Amino acid sequence: MATVLVALTRSLLDASAAAGLDAQAISTAAALGPHDLDDVDARIPLETHARVWDAIAATGGDIGLALGAHIGTRTLGVVGYAMQRASTVAEALICMQRFRPVVFEDAVPGLRFEAGLAVLSNTLPPRFAQMRHPAEAQLAGSLAVLRAYAGERVVPARVCFQHPRPADTAAHDRLFGCAITFDAPATELAFDAAILARPLPDSDPDLHRYLVTRASELLDEVGEPTWRNRAQRAIADRLAQGEPSLDDIARALATSGRTLHRRLKDEQTSFAEVLENLRHTTALVLLRDRALAVYQVAHLLGYSENAAFTRAFRRWTGETPEGWRERERQ
Repeated sequence: MATVLVALTRSLLDASAAAGLDAQAISTAAALGPHDLDDVDARIPLETHARVWDAIAATGGDIGLALGAHIGTRTLGVVGYAMQRASTVAEALICMQRFRPVVFEDAVPGLRFEAGLAVLSNTLPPRFAQMRHPAEAQLAGSLAVLRAYAGERVVPARVCFQHPRPADTAAHDRLFGCAITFDAPATELAFDAAILARPLPDSDPDLHRYLVTRASELLDEVGEPTWRNRAQRAIADRLAQGEPSLDDIARALATSGRTLHRRLKDEQTSFAEVLENLRHTTALVLLRDRALAVYQVAHLLGYSENAAFTRAFRRWTGETPEGWRERERQ
């Protein structure tokens, strides 16, 4: 039976109350018991969480966008708190990717890169895709978090929703300030990848490590992580030893290269994409450490030559690692 982290449902109800809805009436409509949400690290059936959304959706209007203004990373429970204490936006999003299954994978967008953009993307399951409000709350909340992390009014490069265009999109236009596509294949928010390098105002490395340890314990309790996350973890463990191959990682995961390729394809990704995304986000974290020379960063990312790292970094950001680091220093 599919389950979600209690913190997700509890924060959704808190956001509903902050947005002016009757949270108690929503709880009653969702058949939540008086103590069902007491332990934020516990889990409840996905269907129960969906009933909360049913009750919220019944209120109509642009409530999803309104909820997004009140939904922060605490919605993700211990994962969100670990994100807040990370050193950079990149490290926070890496943390989010690793622990998606702890919350509920379909409720947390994945991260990919394209032409200087970072893209938070999610294909919502039919139970939620038929309602506009979960998707609108997810992207509005993601944008609010990015703006808080970056310390400025981040304007997305594009926003996409799976649901049809509402009759009135004025609130969407005001919030996002960019082109919005409806009836899209996936729910997406694309933004300038340079934002990933921004330091977080509440960074606390020791507390971050502690919270990551707690999130890891919850991940083990959830069960088998996705193949994307398993591959990412195995790659991260081996990068400093040189670029791993598909077969190397497959052996580490006790499977065959063909099976790993198929499993990743089923999750709409590939080994090359997982490796590329991990290198990109990790590079932005490592380059902020002035004690590391660029050639050392290249080595930690599994590149045998500094030139190969420079070519890859230019492809990701349009800059050399040295140039990017110098600009960040200013």
